Amino acid sequence: MLEIFQNFERMTGRFSTSILIGSGVVLLLLGLCIWLSGLALRKILISIAGLAGGIVVGLFVVGRNIFSTSFLAALASLIALIFQKVLCVLLAAALAAAIAFTILAEPYFEQAETTEARSEMSDQTTKAGLGETLQELKTFGLEAGEKIKQAGTKIPLHIWAIIAAPAVIILVCGVLLWRCTTALFFSVTGTMVVFLGMILLLSYKGTEPVSHIRSKPFIFAAVFLAMAAFGTIVQLLLFCKGSKKEKITKIKSGKKKGKDKIEPEKIVEHDWRSA
Repeated sequence: MLEIFQNFERMTGRFSTSILIGSGVVLLLLGLCIWLSGLALRKILISIAGLAGGIVVGLFVVGRNIFSTSFLAALASLIALIFQKVLCVLLAAALAAAIAFTILAEPYFEQAETTEARSEMSDQTTKAGLGETLQELKTFGLEAGEKIKQAGTKIPLHIWAIIAAPAVIILVCGVLLWRCTTALFFSVTGTMVVFLGMILLLSYKGTEPVSHIRSKPFIFAAVFLAMAAFGTIVQLLLFCKGSKKEKITKIKSGKKKGKDKIEPEKIVEHDWRSA
């Protein structure tokens, strides 16, 4: 699996400077927002995710039709906004399964295919424009998906059971502890986006960040876990108090309204008896 990321790193060497820096900065800022305030911005983020998913389906599955793509994007964004709590739990479970697959499926990837891809990437030295970059990303995604599919056919059943276990645990935690699960999901997602933005920015300098991560996996794994834990704690401390205060104020206002309705009836009943 790490070979796929290294192929992506080598592919970014052909991207233009403006694309690398611009996309790297955008992903870095977006990752920071998701990492530390995803729980508060979940409606916006889930709507954007649904919009992006609808655009991808409209462009690559239905066909390059502006009307159908716009309709699917708007519909997906609306559905994501309506079912945002359920979607957060499902995405968290899918992310847990994807991380487990990345770790456990590494021995089942073909090494020969990645070596060929490495030689092809090294031969290309000309900088690609925006159109060529999008085409290369599409080709890379299709090839990576094919390699993942081939690796999946070689994974035994008991490994698949281990991969599915974190997803099941996240689903159960999402039902019982929705806020904690959602905060953890956004924290992990934000950390991944921050890492991706840093990889793009460092690739502009030619430092080969993925190769450094592969050479020191335990150090970067510890950094990743620390960032994910910190982001989860920050979100729970900052954005759960507000919801509790809102519930308390609603309960108090409800009690006050109840008293206002009861008091006039008591007054009328007292006047009738005195008369």
